[in-house]
Amino acid sequence: MTERVAVVTDSSAALPDDLVRRWGITVVPLKVVVDGEARPEGVGADGVLEALLAGKSVTTSQPAVEAFAEAFRAVEVAGASAVVAVLLSSRLSGTVAGARKAADAVGIPVEVVDSRQVALGTGFAALAAAAAARAGDNPEDVAATAVKVAASARCVFTVDTLEFLRRGGRLSSAAAAVGRMLQVRPVLEIVDGEVVAAEKVRSTARAREAVATRARRAVDTLTRPGVGILTVGDGAYADATAEAFADAAMLVRTDIGAVLAVHAGPGALGVVTAELPAALLDAPEATPRH
Repeated sequence: MTERVAVVTDSSAALPDDLVRRWGITVVPLKVVVDGEARPEGVGADGVLEALLAGKSVTTSQPAVEAFAEAFRAVEVAGASAVVAVLLSSRLSGTVAGARKAADAVGIPVEVVDSRQVALGTGFAALAAAAAARAGDNPEDVAATAVKVAASARCVFTVDTLEFLRRGGRLSSAAAAVGRMLQVRPVLEIVDGEVVAAEKVRSTARAREAVATRARRAVDTLTRPGVGILTVGDGAYADATAEAFADAAMLVRTDIGAVLAVHAGPGALGVVTAELPAALLDAPEATPRH
């Protein structure tokens, strides 16, 4: 009898709702804490941005262990014989550790994949895992597919202001002050699960161009490129970036999500690229353009 492997991810993967439904992925939400009140991460970031711009205290937190346990129990009750959880980088969050603790709450095996990525770097890996699961692969092979796609992923992004990185503890107050004075805009990448500065430029427009250029170079090395365009709030400024990747095998344009928006702030732009498996792109559930 073929095993039914359930795929679980967390909300920071930034997967649009329709893709989650098409592929039967279970999403466990991270939390946004506004003035001490915790709320599950939703689809958009508008309420969070309003709170940030109003100067309210906004922080984030990982899902509780019990939230993962409930998700694992639900798919077990629904008939899954195994779980593969594809999650946000363990170097940026304790989400992976929480999922591993929750694995003992169910009677079926749970494979936890540390994507070493964020946003659609994790999301593309979860989609690929879901395609492998639907094709009848065993849990180990489903997890291996997720690992392979996550390893191929490249996430490049920039922010319109350094203030929110400073508030989130990702940048010192002194560095933020110098950045404001010099109008410096960082181009950032996820490298081995952590945020690193790739280069610095002198305007938001140039930073966005640099993000697109780096992503284009990555796409040109891929056979079946998936491309994700991520923005915070009104994403009209990313129209030209999206058009530049019209040749992608799968193009997903989405909001970056509330949790990551807390650190990025309005005006942020990210582009994620990854090598996608044929099983994902050739399936009826695939949406080459989103």
